[in-house]
Amino acid sequence: DVARFTILALVCLTVGCDSSQQVASPNKAAEQNVATGDVTFQFQSTDDAPVKEIVVNDVADGTTLEELMRTLDGVSVKGSGTTAFVDKIDDVQTGGSEGWTFKVDGEFAKQGVGKTILHPPTTISWRFGSFDG
Repeated sequence: DVARFTILALVCLTVGCDSSQQVASPNKAAEQNVATGDVTFQFQSTDDAPVKEIVVNDVADGTTLEELMRTLDGVSVKGSGTTAFVDKIDDVQTGGSEGWTFKVDGEFAKQGVGKTILHPPTTISWRFGSFDG
């Protein structure tokens, strides 16, 4: 039918006729043969609060801490890249001279979450407290 062919031709010219589709894979690392592993998060809001632990499986080597933190429920990340910081975890928000600090495998981070590259398996320990010592 000529009318259908004409409509199809117009659609192809407008949006393209490429039959291949790129669909984002839920496991990009597997497609690219990148190593993956578990990242364990430990959160402690006060000295006497219990440690809350979350394990994220199949994290690609090279993922930034910022990218992963943005996937967690109850976490607020402000800024991006070198200016990214964790503003709030659950209901505990940074303010004044107190906020969230983190260690990577027991060592205090030497850079922010946007520049911290993860190499799973790894453990990220978050603790809320004073910035002045």
